Amino acid sequence: MTGGSYTHHDIQELLGAFALDAVDADERDVIEGHLAGCPRCRAEVEGHRETAALLAQGGERAPDGVWDRIAEALDEAPPVLDLDRIAPRRTARAAVPRSIPLRVAAATMAVAAALTLFVGVALGRRDGRDLGRLDRAIRAMQNAAVASAASAALSDPHAEQVKLASADGKATAQVVRLPDGTGYLVPTGLAALPAGRVYQLWAIRSDAKISLGVLGARPDVSAFRMTGPVAAYAVTEEAAGGVASTQNRPVVVGDVKA
Repeated sequence: MTGGSYTHHDIQELLGAFALDAVDADERDVIEGHLAGCPRCRAEVEGHRETAALLAQGGERAPDGVWDRIAEALDEAPPVLDLDRIAPRRTARAAVPRSIPLRVAAATMAVAAALTLFVGVALGRRDGRDLGRLDRAIRAMQNAAVASAASAALSDPHAEQVKLASADGKATAQVVRLPDGTGYLVPTGLAALPAGRVYQLWAIRSDAKISLGVLGARPDVSAFRMTGPVAAYAVTEEAAGGVASTQNRPVVVGDVKA
């Protein structure tokens, strides 16, 4: 659709995706122009954004059945999104199941409905653009969940925290690892790399460098799993796809304090 062919109904169908930054540039321009003169749609977008933020918080559970209802809109259901695994509870008290306010539940269902709607449209039309939009929306929510879990880990007094930096201090990152081995890399200052190059995270022990994952050319907060003692963490620049072992100089590195 071109900008002039969008109806009010067309734009309403895209508001959930717009709130999750899952529309393309042309659609964004059209929607932003519409929102400037439509307070009802502006309020709906704010509700979607509030819900996405709530779903990303590790301390609350989404209402039962939300993700199942989204999955039912698909011919082949995706894996269940386990928010408890992505964002583990920080205390024994928080592990007790808790209900959430009706306002939050209603807003959560609004986002679920918006996602379900364009899932159904995409599959009905076999529209690659709509499927791509859904993929971006799912990635946005997953990234938000990982970022929230990393933030919770950084506030855990029992977590191992290591600051990584380049020799000149211009490039920075932070690693936090919980006692159970769940860890996160927070790229506080890693510049985007050119095409064909990626960052890779390493745990350094006295006898080995262990790859903890390929971070991509424009890294977001990333999760990893590592048990046992670590002497240092480092991030290197590698060819796309990463490597099994490296001799490259670290972009950033940080020692684990005893």
